Parts: sequence; structure tokens; C-alpha cells
Amino acid sequence: MENKRLEIKYSDPIEEIMGNPPGRILRWGTLIIFIVLILFLLFSWYLKYPDLIPATIEITTENPPVTLVSKVNGRIKELNITNKSNVIKNQVLAVMESAVSFKEFEILRQFVDTATHPLSLLNSTVPELTELGELQIYYSTFRKNLSDLNNFFRNDYYGNKIQTVKKEIIGTSFYIDRLKESEKLFSENLELDNKRFMRDSGLYKAGKTISESDYDKSRQALIRQRIDLQEIRLQHSAKNIELTSMQQQLTEYSIMRSDDLEKLSSTLEESFRNLSAEINIWEINYLLVSPVSGTVTFTKYWSENQSVIKDEPVLTIVPTNQGNFIGRIDLKMERSGKVAIGQQVNIKLSSFPYLEYGMVRGKIKTKSLVPSGDAYVIEIELPDGLKTLYNRQLEFTQNMQGTAEIITEDMRLLQKIVDPFRYLLSKNKR
Repeated sequence: MENKRLEIKYSDPIEEIMGNPPGRILRWGTLIIFIVLILFLLFSWYLKYPDLIPATIEITTENPPVTLVSKVNGRIKELNITNKSNVIKNQVLAVMESAVSFKEFEILRQFVDTATHPLSLLNSTVPELTELGELQIYYSTFRKNLSDLNNFFRNDYYGNKIQTVKKEIIGTSFYIDRLKESEKLFSENLELDNKRFMRDSGLYKAGKTISESDYDKSRQALIRQRIDLQEIRLQHSAKNIELTSMQQQLTEYSIMRSDDLEKLSSTLEESFRNLSAEINIWEINYLLVSPVSGTVTFTKYWSENQSVIKDEPVLTIVPTNQGNFIGRIDLKMERSGKVAIGQQVNIKLSSFPYLEYGMVRGKIKTKSLVPSGDAYVIEIELPDGLKTLYNRQLEFTQNMQGTAEIITEDMRLLQKIVDPFRYLLSKNKR
């Protein structure tokens, strides 16, 4: 009997199920996937979260500290304060080495500040100062111009000339008035002599009681009277011409006096302004003056006769009234259009780890209308000061650094997913 080999085939149940899944599993699987997709879309639609724009921030005050730097290379000649000293506005804190005597400079400064009307000054009221260094030439020029003006008023050359001419005008005018009276009298006498001559002439022609000799005497008297009247009139005309010349001379003297006075006055005022300007320049270069009242903080240890380099910070003044805390942000151009006034800002200060101390909450107060360079200047107000969201009060130090997160509009998760596809569609659209 021939042995027949039996071949038995075995099939894998899992492979059979996957290769030909039951209809129920397929239907339920599709339904579950669809439900999950719907739930995801609903979740991404309702889920919103803020869009954050990070930036570096500096916390200061409305009245920030003022740093005074040296304007020249040299030594500190006088140091009038120590570290942590309280100072007032316009107090001289330090004097740099210079050829100018600071004692005489103070006298000069006080003199210039009180001389509101330099034209009314007298030489006797000007202090004698000889140790003003580079200011000496300006001070000497001012004193010379002041002396010239004082001499002008004291001598008053044209003023005296004017007074003399005025007196001559008065005398000439009086003489002309007398001539007018004399002319009137001579005119009356001439009229009488003329009447007498006319009468004698009539008698003579009629051959009556008057002789030829008397007729000639009458005629001669008339002619003499006319000559005298003519001389009076000539004197009157000459005096009028002389009076006109005097009046013109008076006008010329007045104009010359006014021109000289204006020239001397303008020269004096110009020299006074130059002196004031040079005083201010010297003060800026060689004096460290407090612009505000507050407390002095040295940038490093300083003492008299110590050398200072130009533009080197010497000290800082923390104002007494610092005002409210404010933050300043230099926001780059990227995404700056989403930043608006009133948006909240979370601030993480570098010196206080936010996980331990919490964040400080602020709000955008102002935004510059135009960028400065490649960034906008943003000012942040802190309604709660340096109180964190953990209800902890942080200690303030000037120019605190940190990171700010500007909270813009809330965006849906779905929008975040769709926006890249919208960009691709718009980019490839023709």
C-alpha cells in the first residue's frame, strides 16, 4: 500500500481578521476616528491662549538717577562731598584742576548773575579779579568796554556840544525877535517919512512955501530910512541862516552822540554775553554740579588730586523724589504692529528668579510713533509697583534688568494650525 502524504494547511487567525476585517469593526472604527477629529476641531476652536512677544526691559523711575561724567582729562582739585552724601540742586560737588581760581570764579559768577542791566554798572562796582585763567581776557574786555561807556557819560563830549549849541540857538532866536521888533519900527518910520516926502513933494511942485533944499532933505531922509530898513532885513535874514545852521549842527551832534552811545552799549552788551557764555562753558567743563536734589553714589572711590579721564563717570545722583516705577523696552520692528497701548506685560526680573519670586505685572503706557533706529520705545507702567504675582514685594535698585512678555490678542489653536496653510495658499496663488 502506497503511503500517501497528507498536506494540512494552517491559516493565521489574526492575518485572516486584518486581511478581511468584519464590517462591524470597520464601521465603529471609522465612527470613533470621526468623533475624535470633531472633538479635536472643537477643542482647537474653543481653546485660546495669548500670543507673547518677548523683549528685554529695564526698570527705572520717572525721575531716573543722573550720572555726572568728567568733561576733561585732569585731576580732581576739590571734592566737596563723600559717598552717600545728600545734596541739593545746583550744588557744586567737585572742581577739576584749572588755571582759574575757584574762589574768584564764584565772585565772578555771583557778579554776572546779579548784573541784570550791565549798561547801568559803574567801574567802582566791578570786582578786581586777576586769577581767572582763560576767562581773564573776556573779563578784561568787558571791564574796558564798561570803562569806555562810563567815560562817555562822564565826559559827554557831544552832550556838551549840544548844550552849547542849544544856548546859542536860544540867544540867536532872542536876537531875531529883537530884529523883528526893530524892523517893525523902521517900517513905521519909513511910512511916516514917505508921507512927509509926498506932502513936501506936492508943495514943492506947486511952488509954495517949501524950498528946494527942504525938498532934498525930505527926500534924503526917506532914502536913509529905506536903507536902514534894508539893513535890518539883511541882518534878519543872516540870523535866520545862522539859526538854521545851528539847528542842523544840533541835529548832527545828537545823531553822533546817539551813534557813539549805541556803539559803546552794543559792544559792552556783546562782551558781557561773551563773558557769560565762557563762564557757562568753563562751569560745564570743570565743575560737577548736581542737577537735582538727592543722594550721591560714587562709581568708584574718589579723592582729591586723583586723575580722571575725559567722559569717565565720576558719580551718580539718585533723586530724592524718584516718582513711580516705570519700565522701558526697545521693541524690535518684528511683530511690533501687534503691540498696542493698554496691553498687559509679564516681567521676569533677572535678579529675582520668577519661579521663586514670581513675575511682576505691568501695562503698556506709551509707544513711540516712529522707531528709533530699528526699534520702538515702549514705556511700561507698573500699577502694583514691584509686587509680584506671588504677592511678594521686591527690593528696588535702579536700572533693574529683565525679560518682558507682551501679551497681545488671544489666538485660537485652530487659527495657529490654519495660518501656515493660508500662507502657502496665498503664496502660490496666481
